[in-house]
Order: sequence, then C-alpha cells, then structure tokens
Amino acid sequence: MTELSQAEKSEGGGRPPSMRPYGRHVLICAHGDCAPSEDGRSLEQIFRAALGKRRRLRNPERVKVSVVDCLGVCEGGPIVAVYPDGVWYHHVTPELAREIAQQHLIEGRPVEPAVFHRLYPRERPPAYPPAVRGDAGTYREEDGLEALSAVEEGAAPDSVSGAADWNEQHTEQKMVRSAKRIKKGLVIVNTGNGKGKTTSSLGIMTRSWGRGLRVAVMQFMKHEGARFGEARAAEKMGITWLGSGDGWTWTSKDLDESAERARHGWRRAQEMITSERYDVIVLDEFTYPLHFGWIDVEEVIEWLRAHKPWMLHVVITGRYAPLALIDFADLVTEMREVKHPLALQGIRAQPGIEF
Repeated sequence: MTELSQAEKSEGGGRPPSMRPYGRHVLICAHGDCAPSEDGRSLEQIFRAALGKRRRLRNPERVKVSVVDCLGVCEGGPIVAVYPDGVWYHHVTPELAREIAQQHLIEGRPVEPAVFHRLYPRERPPAYPPAVRGDAGTYREEDGLEALSAVEEGAAPDSVSGAADWNEQHTEQKMVRSAKRIKKGLVIVNTGNGKGKTTSSLGIMTRSWGRGLRVAVMQFMKHEGARFGEARAAEKMGITWLGSGDGWTWTSKDLDESAERARHGWRRAQEMITSERYDVIVLDEFTYPLHFGWIDVEEVIEWLRAHKPWMLHVVITGRYAPLALIDFADLVTEMREVKHPLALQGIRAQPGIEF
C-alpha cells in the first residue's frame, strides 16, 4: 500500500473510518498455544448458537463473536475475552461458554469464578449507557438460546475437540435443506438516517414489474398530489400508486389531520394487502406514523401476521423503524450517511436524484 500524499490527506483520504457502538464483542483465542486450535473454533460455534438472533441485531444491541490468532496468554486456555467490559476468562469449556453467553453477554453479569483478568477494577466498570451493552435487546427472551437448543437436540458432541467440524457441517446442511424448502413473501424494512430508503424500494418495484409481478405503492406523509419522478414512472408502467399524506410534519398545518390521513392510508393498505391482487406492496415512509404513535406498531404486526398472504412481499421504508417492527421483519437494511452533497457542498435536492 502506498503512503498517502499530503494533498490526499488534506482532502480526507487519511480520515479514520466511522464506528458505531455495539453491545459486546467476544474474542476467542485459537492460536494453539494455550489450548488446541480446534477447541477455540468449536467455542465459536457454541457462542454463536447460544447468542442466536442477538448476533443479527443492529447496533448498538448486536453481540459479535470473533476467533483471533492469539490473545497473548499462552497457557490456561481456551482463553476468551469480552469487550468493552475488558473481562478475560480461562479454561473455557463448552459448559462455561454457554454460561458466559447467558449470564455475561446477555444478562450483563460476568461469571466471576472463571475470570482471571480485568482491564477495569471490578468496582469501577467502564461507564457507558446500559442500552449500549446489549443487556436488554429487542428480541423475545425465549429466542436467545433457540439455536443452542437445536444443536443440543441434534446430539452434538459433548467434548470440545471435534465439535467444530460437526457444528459447521450440521449447520450448513440444515441451511441448504431449508433454502430449498422455504419460499415465502418477505417483510422488508429499509430504515436509517442515510439516503436511499425509498430509492431501494423503487428498485424492488422496478425489478418486480420487470418479472411480471403485480406491484402497488402506498406513500405516507408525502403529499398525495405530489408528482415525483417515481410516481410518473409508475403511471407509465401501469403500477398502482396511491398517496395519503398532506406533506411532512414540519410543513403540516394540522397534525391531527396528518395523523388521520396516515390512519386512512393504513386502512387502504390493508385492503390492498388482503385483495390478493398484488405480489409486491411498498408502504413508503410508513415508519413515521408508527414512530409518532399515530398507528400502533404492535397492532400492525399482529394484523400482518394474521392477514398478509404467504407469498406477498411487503416493503416498508422510513427512518426510526420501531424495534418491534425490526424484530418482525425478514429483511432489514439500515442506510447510514457517509457523505451528503447538501451538508458538504450546499447542493439541494435535484430532479431524478431525490425526486
């Protein structure tokens, strides 16, 4: 790699990457000096299974699991370190790994008898908000060890040695079998503060239309009379396009009316969903009425669970997606702003790019 020139550095080429906080990070030594390498790798599978959906949550609730080459402690292994707590464990067996996963990674309480080193004094742990620790997630409690139970029911080896190969093969075979067997309509959520949430859903709209699928779009919040480029394109493509908004909240003259319009839009969306006339339905900016409390998110989830046709794809966009909706969805993408022309160059929204 060539060294950055001063000009490149001045233009931002040497800026460090951005990093969002996450719940916890488990580091497992697999170098081979403190314990056999395969022991560390089998612990990785045990931790992953024990954490289940927590590894797939978005930050700051996500718990990461990583195998590292060496943690610098060449005895008493397998060695496991948990950060940002700075707590180190020795002689970690499969049973202890499960205990660490439940008690420390999920509940936030280190397994004291197995701790041999602390980066911070026990009475003065690092100060950061409990929400960032990942102790209280958006998952249902019974989901936490669901994957681990599946492994145990499949009669995985009790010993550490050899468990990694069994777990890897068992998981891969299970995924392949499931992938061939399962076919269902997805609930897709595009959220986050970055640009591209609606844009991504319009890509699905176009791709689906190109495949001959029946597509409909319901726009919330945006003025129902707006003639954005996507609405004009949908009209030419013969795609059903409906709107229920009176403009964004900061331009609304009557928020009570805005809320009622959103509820009316949801009732129309329910009719579209149960009509069986569509294969893909986009609910654009639907997260906002949920976030503002105009529409109860739990009622929406229960209704979709009960009434959405099995093969219907529903795409929901907007910032501030409620955590319950994220849990319910099959596919969630968070858009993160890295650079924006308005903030950096004062360039306002342009036809064909933003509208």
